[in-house]
Amino acid sequence: MGIRGTVHEYGFKKTAFEFNEDGKVAENVVVFIGGLTDGLMTVQYLPKLAEKLGSLGNWVLIQGLLTSSYVGWGQSSLQQDNIEIGRLVSYLRSEKGGSRKKIILMGHSTGCQDTIRYLCNYSYQEKFQKSMEIDGGILQAPVSDREGIAEDVGEDNLDKLVEQVKVEYLDKGLKNQMLPLNFTRVSLGYPTTAYRFHSLFSKFGDDDFFSTYITDEQLKDSFGKVKKPLLSLYGDEDQYTPVFVDKQNLISRWQKATDEKYWSKLSKVLLKANHTVDDPQATEDLIETVKKFVLSI
Repeated sequence: MGIRGTVHEYGFKKTAFEFNEDGKVAENVVVFIGGLTDGLMTVQYLPKLAEKLGSLGNWVLIQGLLTSSYVGWGQSSLQQDNIEIGRLVSYLRSEKGGSRKKIILMGHSTGCQDTIRYLCNYSYQEKFQKSMEIDGGILQAPVSDREGIAEDVGEDNLDKLVEQVKVEYLDKGLKNQMLPLNFTRVSLGYPTTAYRFHSLFSKFGDDDFFSTYITDEQLKDSFGKVKKPLLSLYGDEDQYTPVFVDKQNLISRWQKATDEKYWSKLSKVLLKANHTVDDPQATEDLIETVKKFVLSI
């Protein structure tokens, strides 16, 4: 089924798709950022989410495409993602972009890392502008890439590869070097730089926000710095989460680390939800919860 909408060019060869079949400009926006290998509408619940937001009258869904979209993630970084998200947000607040008022950033999978980093790191940087501010964040499927891959390939094997990347590439100033096949088999078979491999799969790497071994004290440097409303939705059947992970306990720890005035009480473990929330009942739960959250902003 085709989806009608508006394509925005928010930067040089950077586009975003607005789910507005009627062409009208809504004043409030949920900006969706996908995970590794995601591109336009590769997450199946987006049309239904767009329909629900559109029914509110003054909200719309926009999916941002970044350098890291599709197969570009292995050559990018959260820093680059945040720069591009900042440009998209700033564009949407401009007259050309529709002079939007409220903007919520919704991350899916690795897009959750973009979202939490935007809130706890990027928004604190010196070059961050008022026009780049968002009004809230949503984490949908905030899984640990490190723990997910470690379960598949074995933690010892992964640690050996991570250490090899550090010694043979990063320590020699070769962070942008593309890795050979024995590494890319771990990173889904896609071209990956030494930096992004290490960032995704090392303990406490730049992408490591949601692992169970992160201490409560360390969470103060991520969730503890959030100054905007935050909603976390974790699928209880997420296939990329190791069986030892207590999802409810993890969410409770994130809640404890976050200022109570910013943590959304709507945060929860979604029943029957896998990584992309394919179950119809879980999809409805997700969409209704997101609706309630945006109306609270």
